[in-house]
Amino acid sequence: MNCTKEKQSSTIRFRRFTRKRYAAFASVHKQVTIGHINVDICLRAQAKAKKLFREQDIRAEFQDEMVENDYSSITPASEELINCLQVCPIVNKHKTEGIGDPRPRSYKAALQLLVCIAALFMFSNIIKASDSIFISSNLSEIEIIAQKSDIYTNKLRPIINLTQNDIKSLPVTSINELLDYIPGIDVRQRGTGGVQADLSLRAGTFDQVLILIDGMDITDPQTGHHNLDLPIDLASIESIEIMQGSIGSTGGSGFCGTINIITNKKQSKKARTAVSGGMYGSFNAALSGSYFIKDWSIGASVSHNQSTGYINNTDYNYTNLYLTSEYASKKIGEFKFRIGGQIKAFGSNAFYSTTYPDQFERTRTLLIGLDWSKRLGNFGIIINSNYRRHYDQFELFRDTTNAPSWYTNPNYHLTDVSGISAKGVWYSGIGKSSIGINFKDEHIFSNVLGDSLAEAKPIPFIDNTVFNLGKNRYYIRYYAEQLFLIKNFSAAIGLSGFYHSQFGNHFDFGLNTSYSFTDASKLYLNVNSATRMPTFTDLYYKSATQVSNPNLQAEKSITAEIGGSVGIKWFNASINGYYRYGKDIIDWIQFEENGKWYSMNHTVIHAIGGDIILGAKYGKYLKNLQITYTFNFLSKNTDQYVSKYALDYLKHKVTLNANINIYKGFGINLQYSYQNRNGSYYLPNGSISQYPDSHLLDGRIYWEGMGVKIYAEATNILNQIYYDYGNIPQPGIWVKAGISYLIGK
Repeated sequence: MNCTKEKQSSTIRFRRFTRKRYAAFASVHKQVTIGHINVDICLRAQAKAKKLFREQDIRAEFQDEMVENDYSSITPASEELINCLQVCPIVNKHKTEGIGDPRPRSYKAALQLLVCIAALFMFSNIIKASDSIFISSNLSEIEIIAQKSDIYTNKLRPIINLTQNDIKSLPVTSINELLDYIPGIDVRQRGTGGVQADLSLRAGTFDQVLILIDGMDITDPQTGHHNLDLPIDLASIESIEIMQGSIGSTGGSGFCGTINIITNKKQSKKARTAVSGGMYGSFNAALSGSYFIKDWSIGASVSHNQSTGYINNTDYNYTNLYLTSEYASKKIGEFKFRIGGQIKAFGSNAFYSTTYPDQFERTRTLLIGLDWSKRLGNFGIIINSNYRRHYDQFELFRDTTNAPSWYTNPNYHLTDVSGISAKGVWYSGIGKSSIGINFKDEHIFSNVLGDSLAEAKPIPFIDNTVFNLGKNRYYIRYYAEQLFLIKNFSAAIGLSGFYHSQFGNHFDFGLNTSYSFTDASKLYLNVNSATRMPTFTDLYYKSATQVSNPNLQAEKSITAEIGGSVGIKWFNASINGYYRYGKDIIDWIQFEENGKWYSMNHTVIHAIGGDIILGAKYGKYLKNLQITYTFNFLSKNTDQYVSKYALDYLKHKVTLNANINIYKGFGINLQYSYQNRNGSYYLPNGSISQYPDSHLLDGRIYWEGMGVKIYAEATNILNQIYYDYGNIPQPGIWVKAGISYLIGK
């Protein structure tokens, strides 16, 4: 190989960790940067190495799905790196002698050999530890970064990834509050502190978002109001992936988007305890830990949250428990078991009706999952099974002694969801081929939802009360997808179909393409369809003010997306736009003021929007700076009615997040958000009011060191009056303080 040397010297430089000039640092985590390798490298060698890395990238994605330890097929790229390093003379950082000299001194030759060996050693270990490898390179610089994506390959679409470090820096105590800081996500909290929130993406409804835990679908079939009843403490979360838009070809159909909560997977021996408290009697205590022996690991967390409430009937009390265990073996594959539970009770001031502010709700959630995966050469198989039980007790009157005579019993619901899925993946010279099948069974017992039961069923936790209604349904989904990688061009095409016991056969498709100019800069164009089944509430809920429709049809949509991203060392930016055609969208509508609400498939809805994300990290002081803007607009065919959910959406959202390191462990984090919402709500006197704009400022100041973190934080520092949903005022300024202690690594 004939490489032309430049006039300036080339160096191999690793980031300092021990403050020694010769030190090299490598670690294995969610994201790893092992440093910068500056070399004189010819264009032919660089292009060849880049091609090899792209080939291994799809194999690495396979490792993300299979979680296997044999990465022997990736060695050619390492050999190419060695070839490049062999022709690069090593020059001392602070000296200019020997520049351009093809015969370096003997000690320099020895140093060159040692550094090259160290580079290869760290590089090979990164490959073994990572799930996906990306090379971001210029002619003279290669940056090696390991990261993974659990929803879908981020070569084809933008995926927002919130890491554990991001989570720790934000002034939040629940997943509900955490997601509110994500660009494009609309979190409409009815109750604070993780009590209850409706989650939407791209101006969709709360029923149109797919919620996953480690890829396991835990979406509630009763109503999307319960989708965030998750038995997981923030300390148990490794990262959260948010993908806006649908993926109609992969067996799971998030109508407007998908959120995947990834629990801790890293083998570690550590324990963490945390406690915090503040205004309105708020108190949070959490304990988590993990341990591993060879191929077996276990992790557990328990947390408790409570508050007396910021206004009347907004108190809450809930406890989470979550346990995971993994076993990995080359012979039999990898097993992962998870079990979690949540018990919650909270005041529901005007949650569903301003006429009756004294509402109260109790929920209980049980979650169980077992996964197995195995790699056989270039083929792999993944089998997932899961079970979710959710109990809901809604009381229109918390104090029944003051209830009117027509009020007899609370609403009781018990949903059981079980599922199993199998997926096969095969890697060949053209890319990745996937085929899979899912089975899911959904059952509900209720006293207000479903058809009459042949035999009444006792209600858990309640004496002398029975379920007299119920409904069972199931579906089978099957899909196939082919991913192609051709130089800088990537494309995936897929089809999925499913049979639903209540709604018959349906089909979806997906076509996703992207072109990479560099590994940090790309353009993409995607078209996907999606289908959503009505919930049990959509079909069967009836009350004095609501009339359901058991003849509802499934929602249908086609979404087209276009966008791009660019990144350099300290700066990144992305811009994305979408158009969604929605047919038979389900909503509760009102034909006359103060009349009854009816569930209907109302006509066509057109949605258009997009977002801009700008981010920067610079030096040791600016740890992170991000500015985002999201825009959504909906239009519908002309019908004279009031929409309760579908046309009540977040139109404009601006966020600013700054995480600044002040001095030796001291830091400050500031978040600002502006929200402009389309829609209106009823006041207690029956008049209609438009949502006011909101300007919210949150902040946290902290110190951390030696495993200890001490912080004080405040939300809504400006003490703004704002509403997320209906006539439910959100709290003003809320001050908290806390401390946490970490043992181990």
